[in-house]
Amino acid sequence: MDRPGALGRLFNFARVAHNRLVQMFTRWLMHRLLVRVEIGPQAVSVELDRWRAHIASERPPRAHSMSIDAVKVARPHDVLHSPPVPSDWFAPIRGEPHGFVFYVHGGSFILERSPAITDVVAQFSAAAGARVYAPNYRLAPEHPCPAAVDDIVEAWAWFRDTWPDEPVVALAESAGSSILLAALQRIAAAGDELPSGVVLLSPWVDLSLQSWSVLANSLSGASGSTMESLAMMAHLYLGGRPASDPVASPLYGDFTGFPPMLIHASKTDILYDDAVRLADRVRDAGGDLTVRLWTDEIHVWERAATPKAMQSIELGAEFIRRRLG
Repeated sequence: MDRPGALGRLFNFARVAHNRLVQMFTRWLMHRLLVRVEIGPQAVSVELDRWRAHIASERPPRAHSMSIDAVKVARPHDVLHSPPVPSDWFAPIRGEPHGFVFYVHGGSFILERSPAITDVVAQFSAAAGARVYAPNYRLAPEHPCPAAVDDIVEAWAWFRDTWPDEPVVALAESAGSSILLAALQRIAAAGDELPSGVVLLSPWVDLSLQSWSVLANSLSGASGSTMESLAMMAHLYLGGRPASDPVASPLYGDFTGFPPMLIHASKTDILYDDAVRLADRVRDAGGDLTVRLWTDEIHVWERAATPKAMQSIELGAEFIRRRLG
């Protein structure tokens, strides 16, 4: 619900002021990273290792953690062969799980899954009543595109060989959406089986940064993210590959024969128009599509301990339960 009158204007002013501070910090980080890029790959790796260590040490919102009804579990005992990439599993605490969620995390292509996103994965496991298989992938810039896509394709093939009869829905957020969709496009082109559904949260699917919201929401302060930061992450991931190559930007790939898809996005997100343009591409391919748009949420707001975060997770889990049968 929109905030009326003076209260709404005050809230918008405070939000933009906060976003400007976040943007200033982000630009400082990008400047540090750019200096390392000019020095060489080793300097970049050292800087990113600091970022990765910091992300790993973060704690998710307390209220978010207290509400989780699923946990990370050991590899299922009936799995005889190890997966091709390091992987995590999650399962609900209560009840007998049905089916799987195949999860690909974001992290701007350069970071591992954060504790807050790990909590989101657990939330989906609990709300959907399903086990989650979360393969990790090699990170850029040490392993540029298409290394991450290769890893997810291989993980998917292993998963289908291991559980050929289990229903499964794919889930990804942010940059993980690019990796997942590029992998699914390759899988579809090979004639192999796709998941029963796809759920995308705040998807980033065009590394050429042609979406209008990338510029508009960065300049207006609607988002704490900046166009410069997206350009830097894309540069590190692409490794010289054209940004419009579908293996990097699956928006330009083929969505023929894709399973039903659910997209959640917010109009104030810097990547809002990536979601809108992706929806157009899926519709043009004759796909079954549901798009839900929020008015005033941050990028991947599901990681926050808010009612809107819980709403998005529950609506996504409802879609997953339906697709799992």
